[in-house]
Amino acid sequence: MSRVIKVGQLDNEKIIAAIQNPVSVEIRGNRYTFTNFQRFGTESDTKGIFARLAKYKPEGAVEVVRPETHAVDLEEIENLIEASSPFVYLPEFSGIAFKHIWNTLPRERFERAFCELIDASQRGFFVRCELEPITDLRTFVARLARLDRVVELQAAVKPPNPLFGPCWKSLNDYLKKRQLEEVSIKEESPSGIVTNITQIALAVDSANVPADSLHQMMEPLLEGVGDAALLWLPMVTGAAKLLD
Repeated sequence: MSRVIKVGQLDNEKIIAAIQNPVSVEIRGNRYTFTNFQRFGTESDTKGIFARLAKYKPEGAVEVVRPETHAVDLEEIENLIEASSPFVYLPEFSGIAFKHIWNTLPRERFERAFCELIDASQRGFFVRCELEPITDLRTFVARLARLDRVVELQAAVKPPNPLFGPCWKSLNDYLKKRQLEEVSIKEESPSGIVTNITQIALAVDSANVPADSLHQMMEPLLEGVGDAALLWLPMVTGAAKLLD
């Protein structure tokens, strides 16, 4: 499972169109394209997309039996499929789930081919597609909750991507106001950054804090871009270093 990061003018409509009316790209002697497009919902309200990412060779050969000679022979076949990975894309969450196929179409090849197909559909004109694995949020929150002191905080955020949590609107407004395609943040303090992220993580990890109370805990952080970016889950690429 990964999240589709849309950079520049790339949006859900362009991604769906690229999957529905695919181009073909070549990577290391193999061709890739999308097949078996299926939409869930309507064109104006797409709930999800099912398709396959196909890896094929323009010219291939398979073994066939020649009954008349009782022998095995090679028969040439155009556009021979080597692997086909089914995937589901959920536009509302920019989420994608796909099948990892060992050796023939593993995760890293799927990610590269998917992104190159999306970019190629727009001829790379002011667009860039990236796939980022979805972090195990429970593990992330549990580690945050164990921090005694945060001495360095780094984060990078890239709109437009739908997110979860009350910090989304604040950061979204900030990025739109400044017309930013990406923002990188780094904060350092050897004595410890003044932040409530560990307390918030403890509250989230306990699962006993009502949503309204959790929002009140986060509210004072909305003016602190660094904290908001770290809590901008799960889209953020962030890191925190600590001293015990």
